[in-house]
This record gives sequence, C-alpha cells and structure tokens, in this order.
Amino acid sequence: MSLEIDTVFRSRAHSRGLLLSALRVFAAEFNSYFRRRATHKALSHLNHDELRDIGLVRTTTGYRELHHDRLGEEFWNH
Repeated sequence: MSLEIDTVFRSRAHSRGLLLSALRVFAAEFNSYFRRRATHKALSHLNHDELRDIGLVRTTTGYRELHHDRLGEEFWNH
C-alpha cells in the first residue's frame, strides 16, 4: 500500500474505533440508568421497617445505608 492509502485507512479505522467506543460507553450508561431506575422503583414500595431490615433508610435525596453503630438512624432520616 502507498503511504497515502495507508494513512487514510488508519484514519478511518481510528474514527470507527472512536465511534464504537463512544457507543459502548453510551449503552453502558443507558443500561446503568435503567437499573438504578428499576431499583428505585422497587425500593419505593417498601415501608420504613422493610428498608431497615435490609439496612437502608429513605432520605430526602434517595436512599442511604443505615449505620446504627456509627451515626444512628436519626441522622439518616433527615
């Protein structure tokens, strides 16, 4: 192959590689978003006692791990 053809070939292959990498990252983030959404929906159906049983507490910004040994449940409930 001539140098010009080789350069064009490498440039196009590199562009396709970048595009595929970007699509893979986008797909992974998209899947992650839907997993978080499904988890949030499942947790929203649980009451306070059920959440405490699995070690979580509902807060104004979402859910947090419940650490009775560190800060206490009252800390996590605001």
